[in-house]
Amino acid sequence: MKSLSHFVKLTGSALATLLGVSLIGCGDKCEDYNCAPCTSAPNDIVVLFDTDSTQGGFRRAEISGGYVVLYTALGFTQPLDTVRQERGGLDFYRRPTSLRTLPWKVAPNSAQLPYPEGYNFRFVLPRANRGYDLSNIELRTEASGGCCDCGHNTRRRFSLNGVPKVADGYEFDERGAVLRR
Repeated sequence: MKSLSHFVKLTGSALATLLGVSLIGCGDKCEDYNCAPCTSAPNDIVVLFDTDSTQGGFRRAEISGGYVVLYTALGFTQPLDTVRQERGGLDFYRRPTSLRTLPWKVAPNSAQLPYPEGYNFRFVLPRANRGYDLSNIELRTEASGGCCDCGHNTRRRFSLNGVPKVADGYEFDERGAVLRR
């Protein structure tokens, strides 16, 4: 009988240890989770220039000298600010351009625009004799849940030169406007 009570005591102790270890595993499951893929500004539109000049894209010389004009959302009649490419700085040819993070002087604290929806944008390439109007911007962002609770776009719509566009994708080249000749 003594051995049976000793067995029950050992089994109960092992069960308590096993339960304790399992509960510890249920603690902060996100503690070591890497949230680096989260984007700090999901409510944005990215602008890319087609630079494949063998297929009709822009050459570097055509893009250099380009600039972006920021307007109120009431049309393209009230310019608020202009951002130009600079040597060693902003370069439309090499990298995509975020509407929010262009160095706007009218943005609060000269940091970034709070929301592109309140504005219209005109990209001008004088050397290519081209201009592109982005307007009617509509963005919707939701939290994704999970460990990081990253925000992500569920809707990204705009007009490019008056033509409605949908850029709801998650891949980089699906999140914005590609400017072509």
